Amino acid sequence: MHQKVSFRRFFLLVLLLLAIPVVHAQDWTRRHQFAKTYFGLSTFVAPNWSDGPFLNPDGQVQSYGRSGFGSPSINIGATHFWGYADFYISINTVGIKFQEDEIKNSIRLGTFTGCRVYPFPSKIGTVRPYLGYKFSPFRFKQYDLEEASFSHTSVQSVLDVGLALQLPSFYLTLEYSRVLNPSFTNYLSRTISRTDQFPNQLIQLGINYTLETTAFSNAPGNKAAYKYFSATNRYGLFFAAGPSSAFPTANSEYLQEHLPFLDDRAFPSLFADVAAGYHFSKLDLITAASFRAMAQKRSAFDYEQAISRKSVVLECYKFLGDYHGFVPYLGLGLSYERLKLSETDRGMPVASLAENTLSPALVFGWDIRPSVQGDWWILRTNLRYFPFLGIDRDGQQVSLQYVEFNFIQFVVYPQRLGRIRKGNL
Repeated sequence: MHQKVSFRRFFLLVLLLLAIPVVHAQDWTRRHQFAKTYFGLSTFVAPNWSDGPFLNPDGQVQSYGRSGFGSPSINIGATHFWGYADFYISINTVGIKFQEDEIKNSIRLGTFTGCRVYPFPSKIGTVRPYLGYKFSPFRFKQYDLEEASFSHTSVQSVLDVGLALQLPSFYLTLEYSRVLNPSFTNYLSRTISRTDQFPNQLIQLGINYTLETTAFSNAPGNKAAYKYFSATNRYGLFFAAGPSSAFPTANSEYLQEHLPFLDDRAFPSLFADVAAGYHFSKLDLITAASFRAMAQKRSAFDYEQAISRKSVVLECYKFLGDYHGFVPYLGLGLSYERLKLSETDRGMPVASLAENTLSPALVFGWDIRPSVQGDWWILRTNLRYFPFLGIDRDGQQVSLQYVEFNFIQFVVYPQRLGRIRKGNL
């Protein structure tokens, strides 16, 4: 349920961006004021947390006190629309509990993907209020008295209100957040469960360094190169790479019925997204192939399920206008999947499956472009949705319906770079 809410709001945000009038003119000054990139650090703090349930030595359910925690994170983002909006990710590292609890447990916030909206534009030398929304996987792990563990993962939606200070080289944020629908089911054994909840409020302090990454493209020589490359379908070869994650979007029928104590929405580990393709600049259309290798693991009470996925997707997508350097695209893909699943119970193998299959995908995302179409490098955001992918397990499906989210991919056009270096345009 939480995942559906998060992605509906994300898609609504994309649609709102597409509703902005398309800008085709190359207004260099206004284009380069549209967005400002930043990198920095944040600390998320949950000052308190409700008591949690556990099984005592007599097999009875009791409660124990849980301390608050802090979570340092790394920020990557950019203010957009001339200071009216801020899109970012905050990559949380590890949850640090304020004190040791009676029952061993841990919590980790995943990567927040968020947006801040400023009623009054954020400018250098100003303090501005903002409203925000972000979402992230929350991961909880608890051990019983015999050191067997249970894990739960779910995507949580979070509403923010805060203040931001813009300085010539720094961007500071202070915000208060409410976590929506924090309840989840906590399994205390393979058969006994109780309702539990994540912390319902967070406080964040962020310190970021801002930098200009597009000023070089305003040079007369570069302007001529961009005009030349955008007018031809030659020189469109590109290579791209970046870190990616995958968000489960559906429950697994098999797990829900047979193994409900396993973490159904466990996330695959971070993985690399490596691609090569061709950009038909005059059409602003791309054909590409992308390779990703993913590993996903679920374990609880000495039962473990491991999934391996190696995927090559052929895709084609069309860019849909240019919004002062924010250039969205939409397309389709077809993926060849090599899938493996294994399960062990108390160290003994109980299942080993492998299959190869084809799966369609919806492909969408956006480029951040200093010029219109002729840059020799850009930053690209890729998202892919696989609505039908899964592994058959005794006639029921273990879902692999993911939204893959590659927030920042570095894209290089070697042919364009070679022509620029030769100066023969």
